[in-house]
Amino acid sequence: MSLLENELSRPLSVAEFYQTKAREWDLEIVTGEDGFDSVINTSELNRPGLALAGYYEVFSAERIQVIGLTESSFLKSLSLDKREQVIRKTLAFQIPCVIVTSAMDICDELIEVCRERHIPLLRTSHITSPFQSGLGHYLERRLATSWTIHGVMMDIFGMGVLIQGRSGVGKSECGLELIERGHRLIADDVVVVRRVGKNELIAETPPNIGYHMEIRGIGIIDIELLFGVRAIREEAKISLKVTMEPWDPTKEYERLGLNDRNVVLFDCQIPEYVLPVEPGRNIAKLIEVAALNQRLEDQGVNVAREFNQRIMDTIQKKRTPTTRAFTALERLRSSVEKKG
Repeated sequence: MSLLENELSRPLSVAEFYQTKAREWDLEIVTGEDGFDSVINTSELNRPGLALAGYYEVFSAERIQVIGLTESSFLKSLSLDKREQVIRKTLAFQIPCVIVTSAMDICDELIEVCRERHIPLLRTSHITSPFQSGLGHYLERRLATSWTIHGVMMDIFGMGVLIQGRSGVGKSECGLELIERGHRLIADDVVVVRRVGKNELIAETPPNIGYHMEIRGIGIIDIELLFGVRAIREEAKISLKVTMEPWDPTKEYERLGLNDRNVVLFDCQIPEYVLPVEPGRNIAKLIEVAALNQRLEDQGVNVAREFNQRIMDTIQKKRTPTTRAFTALERLRSSVEKKG
């Protein structure tokens, strides 16, 4: 089974953006609804103050244009003819969307030009700085490169855990038991993964599949209907990867936990636990323990290394002076023999 299924690049239209965030950000359509099929291609935003002042050398027209108090005050300071002139010149570019913040009054010239050029013009009651921050965060995640992979994604004690393994090893059944224990499902079988930072992967529910699981012998079940909204979550950062595999008696599995157990997933380092599956092993319980143990390690507590250090300190204290002298003599003799 290949880990990488395919790479996705789903475009974001102004229509989808509005439908997704209209209620949260109190977005109002002023004009330009016929341009809602325009595509937003970048997560970066632009304040068009310099463009309105006549400087277009570095004008980023491909970005959403955010008009705040500064830009609105500047436009109001211009004469009617000058205001219409600078607005027409600025909006002559291919602009996906214009958003006016702080529920400010919008001049008639801006509304008219947006209507003529089929540029969506929206207004929000949110003030500029926090709105820009939230919009940039949303666009960064929504437009990030994404992949689909096979596995089960769970939220366990607040840790995003990706469970993988070959088909039939019991991933979905394990996920179902974890849900019964009070944890939350993000995705089953198909997981959408987005890279949103240098070393951060976000897993989310794939479109059209929702919170369904396939359980062999039963069929397709709806986790939200069966267990309620407490049993689901839309997305989570991948904090841990668990690989389930049939028990192999010839393989040496981790016994102490002293070794670093990281795996590279889409150029990101993710902690990994390999759990052998055989009758009688409660894998769901082991995954819970793995999540708790990894949380401790993320906080700088490595139980295995601390336990090992205590044993070494105890051994060191029990060594007698005679033993230490004998060991030093042996080292000296070995050094002389090598030089000889």
